Amino acid sequence: MARSDSRSAEMRERILAAAAVEFADRGYAGASIGLIAEKAATGKGQVQYHFSAKSDIALELVRSAFSRAPFANVLDDAPPLHGMEAIVASIRGVAGAFRNDVRVRAAVRLMREYQLIPAVLPTPYVGWVARIGMLLHEAEAADEIPAGLDHDQEAWHLVAYFYGVQEISNRLTERDDLPERIEEMLTRAFTSLGVIRPHRFL
Repeated sequence: MARSDSRSAEMRERILAAAAVEFADRGYAGASIGLIAEKAATGKGQVQYHFSAKSDIALELVRSAFSRAPFANVLDDAPPLHGMEAIVASIRGVAGAFRNDVRVRAAVRLMREYQLIPAVLPTPYVGWVARIGMLLHEAEAADEIPAGLDHDQEAWHLVAYFYGVQEISNRLTERDDLPERIEEMLTRAFTSLGVIRPHRFL
């Protein structure tokens, strides 16, 4: 039974990996159960055994992408970061995922195409905004930013700023220039936030 469960989990993972590539490259409308099966080197029946519809695969990809690192702020096994240092690491981590993680790229594209998908997708970025708001509170307590900022509002704008930067980078260079654009964004955002001695974090 354990071996059967392991094989089933392995096949499910293969299907999700294949679907991520298809959704990232073709979008929801362009992908199909047949193409996903072909990419996973299996049959359509096997895909439909694990997922009853294409929308179920899309929903699982979006859920998993936004519930794990880097959005969950679990960046690695290093000691936890705090304040502005953690914000910088988080934004760089998400940028890296947008550029290099096909599942994240698929989830982002699926979220843009949500009207085509007959399923209720989770609302993205809510946890990330909340996390950055908490980190801004830590930054104020550590005298890294001036007192009196609305942390939740500033966190919302930071995430919105990030989303716009990555979207334009995607449209113009397929995110090839995203690392440099993110560093420019952080420099400008630090000026807006009034970060004290910003060179410590950049």
